[in-house]
Amino acid sequence: MKTYAHSIGVMLTLTAGLFGADNVLTPREKAGGWVLLFDGKTLNGWDSAVPQGAGPGRGPGGGAARGGAPKQAKGPAQPGAAPAVGSNPRSCSTALGQAPGMAGASHWDVVDGMLSPCGDPGGYLTSKESYKDFVLTVDFRTGEDTNSGVFIRSPEGNAGYEVQIWKAQPAGYNTGSIVGTGKTDGEFKFIPDQWNHYEITADGDHLVVVLNGAKTLDVRDSQFSAGRIRLQYQKFPIEFKNVKLLPIQH
Repeated sequence: MKTYAHSIGVMLTLTAGLFGADNVLTPREKAGGWVLLFDGKTLNGWDSAVPQGAGPGRGPGGGAARGGAPKQAKGPAQPGAAPAVGSNPRSCSTALGQAPGMAGASHWDVVDGMLSPCGDPGGYLTSKESYKDFVLTVDFRTGEDTNSGVFIRSPEGNAGYEVQIWKAQPAGYNTGSIVGTGKTDGEFKFIPDQWNHYEITADGDHLVVVLNGAKTLDVRDSQFSAGRIRLQYQKFPIEFKNVKLLPIQH
């Protein structure tokens, strides 16, 4: 069995993500090569994406390159997504705080150190950079029935692996699953209206998901080898912070 040299650092990061200062790298993380993807103040490094029309059983697929037409999702359809509409979304704080994007893209603000969607339509906040092998950590806070997820390895900002947050995905890819790739063996629950912590490892074809310290999924799949990070807003409320990434060097 392969031993990951970063395992101890990951556990320390889990603790820091739950209880430490927000949106900063600890000295240990800096020394270990972690990258802070959200600085807690700006939307630097992120673009808002335009949701696509629903495909067979999938719902919206992803986004578009800024200034271009929406791209078609690659790979097989991922089942069971709901329409990309908010549920009583909050008003946007300021137009200047919204992520850049095309007309029709979702809107995102930075509010009290959190990435927070606002208004309609639903959609995605997509990293400008692509990543291959890594450990991604992210904190999220959401309501009991909110539909959201964290996408990794999204080619051109579309498709990719969706690590599910939603607890009631119609096809059974519930919290802790990867939609269309692997379902959890049991039921895993996030804590509604409190901060939760995802740790997602993508190393070659090896995908591991950990929610609040509990491993929810450990599978192998080679459909997507690299791509962007996407944060999903399909139903309000959903907020994110402490988005950090550790590249895995081979």
